Amino acid sequence: MNLEKKITPLLLALIIMLYGGLNAQIPSSRVILPPGYVVPYGIDNSMAIVSVGAFDNYTISFSAGFMETHVAVNRVNPLNFVATDNRIITGANYVYYTTNGGVSWSYSTVPTSQGDPVLASDSLGNLYLAYLNYGLVCQKSTNSGQSWNSPVMVVSNSNADKEWIACDQTNGQYKNNVYMAYFNIAAPQTVDFHRSTNNGVTWTGPYTMAPSVSTNPGPYILVDFSGKVYCFYTTSSGAAVRTSTDGGATFGSVMSASAYVEPGIINSTTGRHCVKSNIRTNGHPHAATDLTNGPYKGYVYICYASNPPGPDIANVYCARTTNGGTSWVMPIQVNDDATTNDQWMSSISVDDLGRVWMFWYDSRNDPSNILTEIYGAVSTDGGATFSPNFKISNQNFNPNVIKQYQGPDHYYIGDYVGISGRTMTFPVYSGQNNNLNDYTAYLPDYGVSFRKAVDSVNTNATSENWVRIPMMGPFLGTVNYSATVTPTPSSGTITFSWVPGSSKVLTGSHDSLKLRATVSSTVPYGTYTINVTGTEQGGPRTHTRAYTLIVANVVSRISNTTESPVSFNLYQNYPNPFNPGTMIEYYLPKNEVVTLKVYDIMGREVSTLVNTVYKKAGFYSEYFDAKNLASGIYYYKITAGSFNDIKKMSLIK
Repeated sequence: MNLEKKITPLLLALIIMLYGGLNAQIPSSRVILPPGYVVPYGIDNSMAIVSVGAFDNYTISFSAGFMETHVAVNRVNPLNFVATDNRIITGANYVYYTTNGGVSWSYSTVPTSQGDPVLASDSLGNLYLAYLNYGLVCQKSTNSGQSWNSPVMVVSNSNADKEWIACDQTNGQYKNNVYMAYFNIAAPQTVDFHRSTNNGVTWTGPYTMAPSVSTNPGPYILVDFSGKVYCFYTTSSGAAVRTSTDGGATFGSVMSASAYVEPGIINSTTGRHCVKSNIRTNGHPHAATDLTNGPYKGYVYICYASNPPGPDIANVYCARTTNGGTSWVMPIQVNDDATTNDQWMSSISVDDLGRVWMFWYDSRNDPSNILTEIYGAVSTDGGATFSPNFKISNQNFNPNVIKQYQGPDHYYIGDYVGISGRTMTFPVYSGQNNNLNDYTAYLPDYGVSFRKAVDSVNTNATSENWVRIPMMGPFLGTVNYSATVTPTPSSGTITFSWVPGSSKVLTGSHDSLKLRATVSSTVPYGTYTINVTGTEQGGPRTHTRAYTLIVANVVSRISNTTESPVSFNLYQNYPNPFNPGTMIEYYLPKNEVVTLKVYDIMGREVSTLVNTVYKKAGFYSEYFDAKNLASGIYYYKITAGSFNDIKKMSLIK
């Protein structure tokens, strides 16, 4: 038989008030702090954790910079990252670092402002910072980024621009060589190359990589597992590459890595490619390589933004070589939106499992193609395919608000972003919520959300709520869950139990578990906050979210039915509407053979999620990926023994 609950008028009013607050539009303005208030620093402080939706973002900067974020992971310590941004115009000369996998961040300083900063690590754990300051400068840290040695001038004139740095992290003949390429703006405008064979103490060069270029080619340096050096740069026909097998002493001939047109529309005044309101953009390639001993060892990947044929003006792509640069596989489009909105400013990294991570700026969710978010995707098959895209940032921003004036019809929100990682990956970006701080997120990661944002329960009774565990990338590991209540009841207790238990082994797919809150008979009526925390076992990730529990006079009555209160259930999908994927959940009170299919509005089967599979009693979640389907109404139907149910969902692209 079913248990139905009556809600008293007072309780109903409370729920309406709470739901209204939860669903009200979040204002775009930020919290205004009192004059002279100093914001505490470090992501172990709650003010630096941006908890919106199911996933956390983290503010890692101490003060606003000038975009052009970059990050590098230490080759010796995978929990040590250094990050910075362009501080040639604004902001103190900070470099940020963490030695505990992002649990907390600190900062060090360098003596001069950093233009176009780029970071790298060698195999000894030395960290290198290259930047522009009336020339091309390099500094080294031997203590995880806590301090930096005296600047070394690699190029002592102001003709250097848009440099990149990389180190040989192999154990080969040229191990720990440090390489740098840059755009020499002096006529005839060249791509030049320098190298250091003594850990950045002295440098030799220049070696001319490209003898004459008309626009900034954005060179990028990479070293693969064999010690081969790749120098990529942009030409009028796409990404070019030259390689060296002798530690940068000589380079082979120019090859095309990928042919494409740079993203955006050319502004007639500046001649630059632009998106939005005259914000400059580019097609500079970023590169990454697989240094693992896995099946894709030695693969080299490049990503870039391009203006493809058709109405789109900016999509992001990935190309790869599987044979050391002898040939390049045709690029694939990585953004999977069904709009013509902009995707641009991408970067790429490969972790210790050989997973290829990409992220970029993305305006898919704004019909006006202005508001921008950070999106990402991951490949687990050597770049042959990428996952459905996932949103990394939990707040959008308006590029036209934060753009910086560079001249008539010429605005700027940076020319690059950065991403790096080994056991965890950090994308670092700026602009979120219309400010110029630096942000990051864990990749991969798990989130925390709830089936019910507000629940109600009587005294001497138990409330149940499903804790949803969405995924941002294929997170693998054990997460331990706990729950607390605030305020603590003045009498009685609210205690918690987990079904099937408080630890969950996550295998890369969306998951969930049940939380039971038992209210003793003497707990006062009122509104309580249930805080749920999921902590990665043996790792740095920890996330907390809350839902509301109202303890009140909830009157129960038994309906005239003989159906068991523990029954089969097919739940409404979430999110709904969705794009491109959604979770479909169901509950089995006993072991049963299950079929779960999706149909379009004409009744045609479009997907089989579960095909006559014997499943034990319990709660299940299935992910439905609709990236190849058109917007519209769809239906999902479950058959489990004699139980059948069907529900409607909306795909909006």
